[in-house]
This record gives sequence, structure tokens and C-alpha cells, in this order.
Amino acid sequence: MTWIFKTGVVNGQEPATTGSTFPNRFTGRQIVVAIGSDTDRPEYRLLDNGLMYYREGSEGGFTQLGQQKKDTTQKVFATLEQECKIRTAKVEKPEKPDVTITWKRAKTEFDVGWEKRNAPEVYERFYDRFMKLFPQKKK
Repeated sequence: MTWIFKTGVVNGQEPATTGSTFPNRFTGRQIVVAIGSDTDRPEYRLLDNGLMYYREGSEGGFTQLGQQKKDTTQKVFATLEQECKIRTAKVEKPEKPDVTITWKRAKTEFDVGWEKRNAPEVYERFYDRFMKLFPQKKK
């Protein structure tokens, strides 16, 4: 009886995920920051369940870098959605951007990119805060 109770408590405390926890199959919201426009560019991802990923290039494998707290994750998404207004932003993305920020949910995507720190101020602040979430060695 005690074993059943302990199993129920442990299972009840697991965080709820949306779809897969693998970034390419995750159906919840995610933020992707790609630095550069080359095929081997570094890419940082934050899923709305708090999981953080890194990969080199658009075809490389993902490395999980840890997990952010729920409140931190919610603040990051709120900043991008409400302050930066990424879904309605009218920022022309250059052909070879130095930084691209993408908001994704399932198959819906909105992105903003810029060259040589010519970003709108709100996106530049967002980028700086976002990158501080990730471990230093992967930047």
C-alpha cells in the first residue's frame, strides 16, 4: 500500500509537458535564437516547459542545457509576446541577419532578424536577457 501511495505522489509531481520534449517535435511554444546566417550557426532554444537546448547548425543534434524555472520561462515568453509583439512586428529581416529571433508553436512561426546590432531597442534588450539564461560555455 505504501509503495502505491509513493508511486502516485511521485507521478503526480512530474511537470506536464506538451507533446515531445525534443525541440523539433515539441508542440508547445518555443523561442529560437539563431546567431548568424550560415548553416553552422549556433542556435539556442527555450521551450515553454522550461527546457533549454543548444545546437550548432540547422542540421546538428540538440544538446539539452538544463531547465529554467516556470516563472522565469513565463516572463521570457510574456516579454517576447507582449513587449516585443513578435506576432505583429513589422521589422524587415535582412537577407543575411546576424541574429534571428523566432517564436514557434506547432507549425506557426513569427521571426525578426537584424544585422550588426541594428535591432529595434526592445529586441536588443530581449536578446541580451535571453542569452543570459544559457550557460556561458555555449555562447
